[in-house]
Amino acid sequence: MIYLKDFKQGKLLYEALDSDIRLGILEELLKNGELNLAHFAQRFDISNGAITAHIKKLHEAGLIEISTSSGRRGTQKICRLATDKIVIDFLARSQTEGRVVETARIDIGHYIGYEVHPTCGLATAEKVIGTFDDPACFSYPERIHAGILWLAYGYVEYLVPNYLDERTELVELQFSLEVASEAPGYSAYYPSDIGFSVNGHPLGTYLSKGEYNDRAGNCNPSWWYGNLGQYGKKVVVAVNEEGTFICGFKASDIRLSDLGLAAGDQIRFRIFVSEDAPHCGGITLFGRSFGDYGEGIVCNFICK
Repeated sequence: MIYLKDFKQGKLLYEALDSDIRLGILEELLKNGELNLAHFAQRFDISNGAITAHIKKLHEAGLIEISTSSGRRGTQKICRLATDKIVIDFLARSQTEGRVVETARIDIGHYIGYEVHPTCGLATAEKVIGTFDDPACFSYPERIHAGILWLAYGYVEYLVPNYLDERTELVELQFSLEVASEAPGYSAYYPSDIGFSVNGHPLGTYLSKGEYNDRAGNCNPSWWYGNLGQYGKKVVVAVNEEGTFICGFKASDIRLSDLGLAAGDQIRFRIFVSEDAPHCGGITLFGRSFGDYGEGIVCNFICK
């Protein structure tokens, strides 16, 4: 799902949709699931170079995903839809009353609790911490410098700085983070139900489509392995008195008042995948020096 909270953010999207051929490519993918570039060149009777340019536009706009596949005729690029919805929320800016009083930025290695199961691992901007698929590495002191972590199922939990005081009234709590699935090896389509909770209250789940490595993440260090996750999707979890919303869509009826947050209270934010989830496809969490955003977990306190 592509969610635009400000319609001005959609320039690349609008340009990508302003073409009959590109709309035709999307229609073909909708009908067939996934197709290679040669199919489109033949279907629309244009050169491979022209099709590549159209595909690039759609990919940059976040409308399609591209992976590679080996066959009899060598390596070929496979395309599939990257989203099932496009939402432009013209009223989003006026729907949230209040102002951002404080923003907490949490590095992903600063978790206070965890349970991880292989495949799993962590890395800093300089090196992998310990060895791959060893949960014990999550206890190493250098984990506080981690810029990426991944696990097949389990959780990581963070203590969010509580900036509330007696003079402020919280109207919305927001969490923003970059996530993807964690596939053994890698797979562009590997769905995962990634859940979120605050102080034990389950907020809802986000369905990650896969582990993305068709290109390098914008912030990745040059040494990062190409066969591992390269970037994720930005996910925003917002809790207010109307319920909990994930990427703009209502995920549960858990309201801000259900959390009972007050000045001085601990705020424990958990990110998890349950072993018995319908889609148990793991978590890759991107922080500083990795992924497309390189910022870890951002928490906004919106108050009156």
